[in-house]
Amino acid sequence: MKTQSTEHRAQSTDYRKQKTENSLGSGFRVPGSEKGSALVITLLIVTLLIGLAVEFAYEVYVDSASLSNWHNAQKASLIAKSGQALSYTYIKETVHLPYTYPGETNLRIEKDFGSDTVLTVKIEDENSKFNINSIIYSNGQTNDTAFSSLKKLLEYLNINPDVALSIADWIDPDPEPRLSKSEDHAKNSSLWSVDELKLIPGIDKKTYEAISPYLTVYGSGKININTAKLAIIVSLNNDMTEALAKKIIDYRQSTPFDDPSYVQRVSGMEAIGTLLIGRIDVKSYNFRVISNATVSEIKRVVESVMDTSMNVQYWRES
Repeated sequence: MKTQSTEHRAQSTDYRKQKTENSLGSGFRVPGSEKGSALVITLLIVTLLIGLAVEFAYEVYVDSASLSNWHNAQKASLIAKSGQALSYTYIKETVHLPYTYPGETNLRIEKDFGSDTVLTVKIEDENSKFNINSIIYSNGQTNDTAFSSLKKLLEYLNINPDVALSIADWIDPDPEPRLSKSEDHAKNSSLWSVDELKLIPGIDKKTYEAISPYLTVYGSGKININTAKLAIIVSLNNDMTEALAKKIIDYRQSTPFDDPSYVQRVSGMEAIGTLLIGRIDVKSYNFRVISNATVSEIKRVVESVMDTSMNVQYWRES
């Protein structure tokens, strides 16, 4: 009996040991492991929520900034257009004056448009420039006098004078080329804008930037001797020197010309002045207005060309 009892206890002990080993091998959990898993899951959820919150905040910021920029852009556009309206008064007043001087004017803006808002208005005399279309008469024939002036202007600006030939072929209706291939894709009509020069073969960006400030497509072709720049005055006649042109500019600063013939009063201009009658004027009838408005670093520019009858010949907003 004693021996059987001992064997029974041994079997019971082995059974409990095997059961414990089986428990450890299948499904045993170390105390506290459930808490660790919950912490990891919690951190993942918190990270996800933070990401969603940041994304939402960013979208709100972008939308708010876009709305603010749109509002500022609309305000800047309206203010720039009001600058154009302000220029009307100035241009109307020039009609009653005996002459137009100077060639560029920055209007004084006294109205307060609010904080972080600035308006500037610049008025340029288009008749102080050389009308590029004047080198070809309306009947298609070359205006030799104007064409000669264009070539001299290019020479004064250190530009190949043959560019004048390409421009003439672009404008005239004659299909006969003055230069090789200068009639290829030519418009054969007057320029609508000085920007068209960029399309003409032989006029690259550097050349365009050099000549465009001196050219226009508006007006009768007469140059306002009171407002023309040095290069334009030099180009008026083959005998005109830079020294004589500077004398004209010095003279008009104290006594603007109120009659074209009065240019002969300048020392050395007695003979040349006679040749300029019919090519020069003392008043201007076409003006370029550049109205620039800035609202909280958002800019809008409205540029126009109008005559003294307030007819708008050109309008661009950017």
